[in-house]
Amino acid sequence: MDIDKRLGLVLQGAEEIITEKEIRKVLEEVEEPTAYVGYEPSGFVHIGWLIITRKIEQLIEAGFKVDILLADWHAFINDKFEGDLDKIQACGEYFIHCYRAYGLEDAIDNGDLRFKWASEMADSAKYWERVLRVAKSASLSRVKRAMTVMGRKENESDLDSSKFIYPSMQAADIFELEVDLAVGGMDQRHAHMLARDAADKLGWRKPTALHTPLLSSLSKGGRMEMITGSTGGADHDAMSSKILEDLDMLIDNETISEETRSLLQGLKSMDPAKRHSAIEVLIAGKRRVGGKTPIFSVIGHDEHNEDLAFDANDLHRVDMQLNVARKELFAYLGVLDASDPAENKMSKSDPDSGIYLHDGEDDIRRKIKKAWCPEGVPDNPILEICKMILFPMGHGLEIRRPEKWGGDLDIDDYMELRKIYAKKQLHPADLKKAVANEMVAILRVFREYFKKNPDTIALVKKNARSIGK
Repeated sequence: MDIDKRLGLVLQGAEEIITEKEIRKVLEEVEEPTAYVGYEPSGFVHIGWLIITRKIEQLIEAGFKVDILLADWHAFINDKFEGDLDKIQACGEYFIHCYRAYGLEDAIDNGDLRFKWASEMADSAKYWERVLRVAKSASLSRVKRAMTVMGRKENESDLDSSKFIYPSMQAADIFELEVDLAVGGMDQRHAHMLARDAADKLGWRKPTALHTPLLSSLSKGGRMEMITGSTGGADHDAMSSKILEDLDMLIDNETISEETRSLLQGLKSMDPAKRHSAIEVLIAGKRRVGGKTPIFSVIGHDEHNEDLAFDANDLHRVDMQLNVARKELFAYLGVLDASDPAENKMSKSDPDSGIYLHDGEDDIRRKIKKAWCPEGVPDNPILEICKMILFPMGHGLEIRRPEKWGGDLDIDDYMELRKIYAKKQLHPADLKKAVANEMVAILRVFREYFKKNPDTIALVKKNARSIGK
């Protein structure tokens, strides 16, 4: 296979490459390049894992040896399974079974896919020297920014001090394994960039990095963002226009809180010339625009009027009300009001927020049926599943419906699906039914595998009550 074809396999479906030029150089110069993916054994594997596992398949096809680091020590630091290493390692064994169930048995047996334990690397004094050198090369604030790889926020104040070691360990893992390419979801980019920064400062070989998209929680609008120009920000004007267009429908929408609907009713009663600006102020997370206070006037107060002046408690209450309204409106628009990918990715803490590899048919259908998927809003988790899992894995959608509802559809292209859904030519119920059918089919191999090999997953289920924070 020539370099261009190999590079195409590596890049396909990636959300971020650091950098394409460097990866091409690896393919040109390294006879047997290596890649690595690190996982904390922390609970049941959900379908977002399929995205990166497909990438592993492509890397192997492109000539890479791939190491899966079962980061048991990292999970211990991150309080998974209440810090019980035996339970963490049992979960790691379950991870290995997931790769076998997927169909990578031959790759495992011939050494193209290898599993390594962090606890084994930690037996080496050289490894801890690397950890300390990485730590010394970075400021504390830089390390704190990389703590998002743990699903933690930078400003969490109740962390025990071991948490601050974690990012330096993850960067050191990359150097200890001597990999050419670090692979992970977008939530891993801070740690990979920390490793690249450390390589520059320490004169070590700099790893390349590849990041795959994160799959959204079924209960949220996902991590999709409305982008305008080169700013990378949300197009508040366009969002305001959409809210204004749907204002009556939103006011009657009982899935939105009564407080938010009351606020929207107040916006509706405003002077039409000011209404758009007031909505834009609301979704931008401000109290005023141009020195005026349209949101305060909607609520029935004016902070510049002494008779109606707010005290600190009033301001706090209003800010809380506006924050709730903003989040609900962002969710309605299919845009998550958060910048941290760790807030948005499919969560292991809510069983109904994700579909797990071992889920039964009834669970899969139930979860998809109740998933957030408003009609005409294509940025939703169900379409994400189609884009990131179904179509890349060669599955199309078979929509079967009576002629009076549009007749049958066969769709195998994401952009076609997105266009049809945005035009409201496909009802959410029909979409969900078709997606559920395909997910039931895709996950059949895992159900059958664990039915034949029940012991490992049974042990994880037994330990599940101890899954940590």
